[in-house]
Parts: sequence; structure tokens; C-alpha cells
Amino acid sequence: MKSPRSPLLLALLWLLAAAVIVPSLLLLRGPSTDLYLAVTARTADLPGVELVAEVGVIVLALLWLLAAWQARGAGLVAVATAVVGGAGAVLAYVTSEVAKTVVQQPRGCWDLIEIAHCPEAGDWSFPSNHTTIAFALATSVVLTALATGRARGGAADALFGTTTALRFRRARRLPPHRAMVVAPVLLAVVTGAARLVQGVHFPHDVVAGATVGVCVVVAVVLALRRPGAAGLGVLCRNEVVCRLVLAPGVRGEADVRRG
Repeated sequence: MKSPRSPLLLALLWLLAAAVIVPSLLLLRGPSTDLYLAVTARTADLPGVELVAEVGVIVLALLWLLAAWQARGAGLVAVATAVVGGAGAVLAYVTSEVAKTVVQQPRGCWDLIEIAHCPEAGDWSFPSNHTTIAFALATSVVLTALATGRARGGAADALFGTTTALRFRRARRLPPHRAMVVAPVLLAVVTGAARLVQGVHFPHDVVAGATVGVCVVVAVVLALRRPGAAGLGVLCRNEVVCRLVLAPGVRGEADVRRG
């Protein structure tokens, strides 16, 4: 039988992984700079490249809204996954901002290469905020899609009870949710790569942002999705709130909880 504290332990392990990986990436500043110069020398002047990351983040935010809406038809746990995943994305952004202030790494476009849209001095480079937000939103969408697909498919707990490979195999067997697993990951990768191509971030900035975004959201979902579901169940005592949180076909779940 699983320990009730195991999700909290797993959440701490994810945060510990981020705490180890992100500072370690600063040791790669030398080769990262070489790769940065090699890439941006050919790509920094590409027209419209500065818009790619902005559009990527906006589309990912819209995908999160869509995933949250779909979760309404899968029950309180799926909705809670979307809600706490969104909160985790906000926390990931705040974490990246704090890291920027602490590390204060200059951007390459300040003194290594000239580009048209270089952020002003004081807007530090490490980690990449756009990449953090993109991977955080993508992770929230994927976890919500998996929770939604699990509830609709009647499978066992595919989010925390099996290996990652098995989780994604199960997700692929649920056609309506396949795109919600693949598309956000691809968009997050493109967004992070665009920040390097544009010349505003080093490769290790992008990897650090991706690490923060994924690890923080996974940790928050592990720790808070079931308490969040319980809290939503309480809020569903109000009929108006329940109509907003759950689709008509699954409101019986909230009725059972109220009973």
C-alpha cells in the first residue's frame, strides 16, 4: 500500500533535482557561449524571429485554457490538476525571476554580438523567463491531458502510479488527448530555441528555464492536486460554482462528495 506522504516526497525530489541541475548549468558557460556565438552569428538577423517566443507563450496559455475546459468533463481531480498546474506555472515564473536577480548573468547581446532587439541592461539572462513559462505551461497542459484521459478512459492512476513510459503509452491510446500531450511539448521546445536563435539567451539559460518550468509544475501538481480536488469539492457545494467547475455529466461526483 502506498504511503500517503509519497506525493510530497516525490515533489521534494523534483524540487531537489531543479536545485541541483540549475546551478550546475552555470559551469557550462564556456561551451554554451561558443555555441551561442556559432548560432546567433547566422540567425540573429532573421526577420520576425523575436515574435516566435511571444506567440509560443500565448498559444501555450490558450492550450492550458483548453485543457482546463476539457478537464471539466473528467471530474474534480482533472480540474484540480489544471488549476494547480496553472498556479505552478506562475510559481515557476517567480522562481526564474528570483534566480535572475541572484545570478545576474549578463546577456550575450550586451557585449558579444549586436542584435536589433536586445533587452536593456539590468534584464539579466539566466535563466530564460520565456522558456520557463513555456515549459511550465506545457507541463501543466500535459499533466492535465493525462489526468483527463485517465478519468475518461477508466485506466488506473497513470500520472503517479506507473513509469513515465507507461503513462505516455496510455496517453497515446486516447486519441482526443494525443495532441494535447505532443503539441505543448513541441511549442515549448520551439519557444526556447527561438530565444537562442534571436540571440537574447545562451543555451544554458534555455536549459535552465526548461528545468525550472518542468520541475516546479510537476512538484506543485504532485503536492497539491488531491488537496486541490478536495477544495474544489467543497466549493461545489455552491451550485453556481459547480456549474463552472464541472461539466453536467460529471456533477454527480460533487453531489457524492457533498453527501
